[in-house]
Amino acid sequence: MYLNTDNKYLVTYLVALFVLTLVLWFTSISFQTLNYILLGFCWSLTVHAPSLKEKLELKKYKFSLLRFVFGFDRFLSSFTHKYFFRIFFRALPPVILSLLCFLISLEGVFFASLLGSIYFEIIYQRKRIYSYVKYRRVGL
Repeated sequence: MYLNTDNKYLVTYLVALFVLTLVLWFTSISFQTLNYILLGFCWSLTVHAPSLKEKLELKKYKFSLLRFVFGFDRFLSSFTHKYFFRIFFRALPPVILSLLCFLISLEGVFFASLLGSIYFEIIYQRKRIYSYVKYRRVGL
């Protein structure tokens, strides 16, 4: 069976989302905190989706909320060219959204969405991280 790049993207990260949910389901964190972590993961999943970036360039999506989210992400990532700062700035919108949800419900740990974003970035950049660790060991 042949998978194109969009399908590979979805299969890879939906399996990672399922594993994350399964692991966290059997821990003692609250359900609201689990939702915050999944929000951070899904936000990053959406922002990095290759098919959505192409689709949002169409004229009919000019005033859509999703295009605003992509533009906001592009704006935040333009502040710096350093990789780790870009990850941090990209993780801010789900933290802000989680904070707003926390103010309504007063349950859970709202900055846990940062953990979901970091988990996604580790999987998304796994080859880059692996090569960094591999070449780092060679120098030791």
